[in-house]
Amino acid sequence: MSKSVAHSRRGFVLAGFHFTPGIVPSIVTLLALALLVNLGLWQLRRAEAKQSMVDRMQARSQQPSQSLAELLTTPLPKDMTDYPLHATGHYLNEFNLLLDNRTHRGEPGYQILTAFHVNDATHNRILLVNRGWLPQGPDRSIPPKIPAESGEITIHGSAHTPNPDFFVLKEDNYQQVSWPFLIQKIDLEKSSQLFDYPLIPFVLRLAPDESSQFVREWHSHFMGPEKHYGYAVQWFSLAAALLVIYVVVNTKRKQ
Repeated sequence: MSKSVAHSRRGFVLAGFHFTPGIVPSIVTLLALALLVNLGLWQLRRAEAKQSMVDRMQARSQQPSQSLAELLTTPLPKDMTDYPLHATGHYLNEFNLLLDNRTHRGEPGYQILTAFHVNDATHNRILLVNRGWLPQGPDRSIPPKIPAESGEITIHGSAHTPNPDFFVLKEDNYQQVSWPFLIQKIDLEKSSQLFDYPLIPFVLRLAPDESSQFVREWHSHFMGPEKHYGYAVQWFSLAAALLVIYVVVNTKRKQ
């Protein structure tokens, strides 16, 4: 046995200090350490995922815009998010979905998704176009006035694949639909039931346009990987602080 380290019945003696941890405090500390370290690792994984998302957005935004009609002649890629696209067709102005609980600078409102009939020589297809944000107005029971566009037009934007598992307190009732249809989340599979033609499996977010009545700030509230790295440092720092406190509290100078 070394002269500087010795075992006692209730702990260890090291260089004149007696470390005597209790069983219950040791178990609680171990569980808390495991929790804090796992939270830090989770934030690191989130940061890596966000960094991959940022890299994908930057890479795809530099690609030339693709024609949706030409794209539909081949099997679509599994991941279409952030690809720049343009489509020619006409709006079905009577079919608007109001994506609820969307704010802009603290003001409540909706994102407006309008059905768009895509010109295709061989197939009739419907594309949901997110035209941007409109304010709610003083009376929530009255839907906002949605600008209508008539005639054939070409629209530009980027593809977006919404998450159908997005958590909401109450699921939307697609059995009782009145237009404009108020929704809490975008569910393309259920939305496909609303139209006579097949629904394209992604949403087109229109490019920003200062002359438009719609606000289009798609990534204004995007939290980058830097904050997740900061949160990870906080969790690991708390774990280190807990370990130091545990050692200090359970260590006394040997008499």
